[in-house]
Amino acid sequence: MEASSFALIAHDLKNALGSLEGELEHLIDDPSPAMAHSAYMRCTELRRQFVQFLTVYGAAGDMHTHCEDESPRDVLELVYRAGQIRRLSLANAPKVMMTIDEQAPTYWYFDQRLVHMALDAAFHNASRFAHGEVALGLRAQDGYLVCVIDDDGPGLGAVDPSASSTGLGTELCKAVAEAHRSGDRRGRIDLINRPEGGARFELWLP
Repeated sequence: MEASSFALIAHDLKNALGSLEGELEHLIDDPSPAMAHSAYMRCTELRRQFVQFLTVYGAAGDMHTHCEDESPRDVLELVYRAGQIRRLSLANAPKVMMTIDEQAPTYWYFDQRLVHMALDAAFHNASRFAHGEVALGLRAQDGYLVCVIDDDGPGLGAVDPSASSTGLGTELCKAVAEAHRSGDRRGRIDLINRPEGGARFELWLP
């Protein structure tokens, strides 16, 4: 990512922090559980975006992985549980489903921290666009582990409904995927429109 893009993202994060500051200042004069919860959710989202920013910025095009034998099912379940908790906290949060192919491997060699971070970012992107449901999936294909996140939203190219989006999520997913290598094969992400409507994100790990 170019320096100019990082500057724009940092500017967006600064503006979001300023907005949160105003919300917290209002809470001092007029405490409200609903507003406090809103501020808390904004803090959580900002922290997540800052972690993404620092991870992508620190990699500078050469992200290093610390791969071990990990359970892809466990990583996907972490994302699923976070989605369930989010649904309890936010009335408009989408329903979360999870389907794991019977042939999906029990273990795979990858960096658990980075892959979890990428899937979390992809899940949040899908949740912003989803009308009511996000589905998580896992399969093996052509010697790759494929993690899938579907949404039932308007599909690729739609106007982002979130004013706080920085575009960091997709950059992070791409960097994490490409950092995973096996011989001459390299990880990748695929973004496609689903025939039944909505968008699909796929993280391919060699």
